Amino acid sequence: MRWYERENVKKTILLAGVTLAVYLMMRFVLPIVIPFLFGALLAMMLHPIVQKAVEKTGKGRSLISMLVVLVVLAVVGMICFFVGRTACMQLAALVKNAESIEGGVRDIWCDCCARIERSLGVSLGEAEQLFVRMQNKVKTGFQTSTLPYLLKNSMLYAKAVFSVMGVALVSVISGMLILSDYPVIANAVRKSEAGKLAIQIKQNAKAVGGTYLKAQLIILLIISLICIAGLFFTGNSYALLAGMGIGLCDALPFIGTGTIFVPWMIIDIINGKYVLAAVYGILYVVCSFVRQFLEPRLIGERLGYPPIAVLMSIYIGVHVYGASGVLLGPVSAFLICELYQVLWSDAGR
Repeated sequence: MRWYERENVKKTILLAGVTLAVYLMMRFVLPIVIPFLFGALLAMMLHPIVQKAVEKTGKGRSLISMLVVLVVLAVVGMICFFVGRTACMQLAALVKNAESIEGGVRDIWCDCCARIERSLGVSLGEAEQLFVRMQNKVKTGFQTSTLPYLLKNSMLYAKAVFSVMGVALVSVISGMLILSDYPVIANAVRKSEAGKLAIQIKQNAKAVGGTYLKAQLIILLIISLICIAGLFFTGNSYALLAGMGIGLCDALPFIGTGTIFVPWMIIDIINGKYVLAAVYGILYVVCSFVRQFLEPRLIGERLGYPPIAVLMSIYIGVHVYGASGVLLGPVSAFLICELYQVLWSDAGR
């Protein structure tokens, strides 16, 4: 048997070819077809609603599709508007009060150092000077580097915003068109070879990656709402921004809510704010309990990939695709694995 006829060599060549094909698809094809993929996803999600409405009313599918899409857009738009407006108001207040917040952080730091000095008899004068030097260095770096960079690339940011708006518009229109002819399109896809492969991958994605993603989104939403409510009742002026940020931190396995709440608790305990520290501690415990309670029930044993594989795919994806690799990395890894298994099983028949 020649070396290239060995099974391990064939597997390696197939894996390398699938990996290259997925990379090229993600790098060059996905940016072109992504509005239509979003449109197809929107159509798949709304198809059951449209189908029931058509059966009950007897109206044309195109009219029902348009009305359903418009209603969904109106509801989502209203939610995004109110949340976005509140977030922008809090962000504007944060920028406006940056100097007072900066002074408050410095006072907290100095107060903590003074309390430690009185308790342990250790001089921490250097710590206060170090904080002041770090503060000045950050401020200088922002003024000399970050701010000019942001102003220089402001047109690129505006272009990106308009690009996102264009993608959203094309996605909605394509979703409406696909939804109006969904039965015909779905039947044609099921009969084609590429469609059969896509359906098989979609089923596996729904059973594995889709379950994981859906569970994480539900947990992210619940924990963010808990944090926002808890911070709101403590009188935090930036409850929405802080709660959303803590929820995002909790979604990352290497950060978690403890990264935020534990330092807050320590600082408040040192400064004698025991009630506030207790509230942060309760929020931390509740968020941890919610994740530990919901994750096994929403995911169970259906996740076929260990968390370390997900983390590796995110890390590699960021290096390969940039910031978008946080999402494209796991998607690429899943596609490589599924395509390799399907193609190898077909080759063995």
